[in-house]
Amino acid sequence: MPTRTIPEAPPALTPHATGRERFAAATLWLPVVAISLTATLWYDRLPAVLPKQWNGAEITSTAGTEVMIGITGTIALLAALAGLVALSDAAADIRRGLVLAAGCAAGLAAGVWLVVAGLVIATGSAEPEAGAWPLFAVLALGYGLIPFALSPRRPHRRELAATAGPTTVPLGATESGAWFTTVTVPMFLWLAGGLALGAVGLTVFSILEDGAGTGGVLTLLLAAGICLTFARLRVSVDRRGLRVVSSLLRLPIKQIALDQVASARAETIRPLEWGGWGYRILPGRSAVVLTGGPGIVVERHNGTLFAVTVPDPELPVALLTTLAAR
Repeated sequence: MPTRTIPEAPPALTPHATGRERFAAATLWLPVVAISLTATLWYDRLPAVLPKQWNGAEITSTAGTEVMIGITGTIALLAALAGLVALSDAAADIRRGLVLAAGCAAGLAAGVWLVVAGLVIATGSAEPEAGAWPLFAVLALGYGLIPFALSPRRPHRRELAATAGPTTVPLGATESGAWFTTVTVPMFLWLAGGLALGAVGLTVFSILEDGAGTGGVLTLLLAAGICLTFARLRVSVDRRGLRVVSSLLRLPIKQIALDQVASARAETIRPLEWGGWGYRILPGRSAVVLTGGPGIVVERHNGTLFAVTVPDPELPVALLTTLAAR
C-alpha cells in the first residue's frame, strides 16, 4: 500500500522577552550577590560550624560553614540560571510561574544564610539564641513575588478557529498518509542540566555529611531524566494512529490506535486546564503539554480525551480523522 508523507508544518512563532521580563529575571541574581558578598566579608569571622536548626533556644543541628555557603549559594545560583531559562521563547507561557518559583527558592536560600551567619556575627557567639529570626528565613520565600509582579501577564499566543484547516485529507483507496513533527523544548534541556548540577552538589554534601541527602540526589536525577524525556518529542500520525515518542531517550509516551479514535480536533491548549505542563493525567483525560497554544485533542470511543501540543495541528487532525474513518 503506497504511503503519502505529509510534510511537517513550520513551527509557530513564539514571543521574545520584554524589557520588564529581563529586569524581572535580573532580580534573581540579587540573592546570589547577597550570599557571595556576605560570605566573603564574614568568612574570617565565622566559626567552622554554624547552627542550622533551633528548638526554641536550643540548637538541634549544625553544618559546616563551607557546606552552608555551598548549599545556599548553589540554590541561589540555580534559581538565577532558571531566570535565564525563563527568558527563552520556549518558556514564554510559563515565564511568570518560573520566575516566581525561582525567586522563592533564591529568597529562601539567601534568607537561611543571612539569618544563620548574621546571628553568629551579630552576637559574636557560635551558638546564638535565634528568637524569632528563623521566621525571617521562611518569609524570604516571598522574594519570588518581586520578579512575578515585574513580569507582565502574557495573552495566549494563538486561538484556533473552529473552521481552520481541512477536515479530511483526500487519499486514494490504496493510499495511506503519514505525518510527523518534532517538538523541541530547550527549557527542559536547561532544567535537566540544572538538576544534574544540583545532584552533583548534593552528592558532595552527602559525602561530607556521612550520607545525608542521598535520597535527594536520586530525586534530582529522576527529575533530570523526566526533563530529558520531554525535551524533544516526535509526534506522528499514520496507519498506527497517533503516537508520541521521546526522541532523546527513544521511549514511547503515548499511542492511540485508529480503532480507538472517535473524533479529533484542533484546539488551543491551556496548560492549567489540563493540569499543568508535562504528561498530565486527570479523570477522563490525559495530555502531553509542552507549552500553551495549538494542539491535537482526540476523543476515544470510551469517552476519554487525550491532548498533545503541536504547531499547526489542523493537518494532522484532518489526516487522523480520514484514517480513523476507514
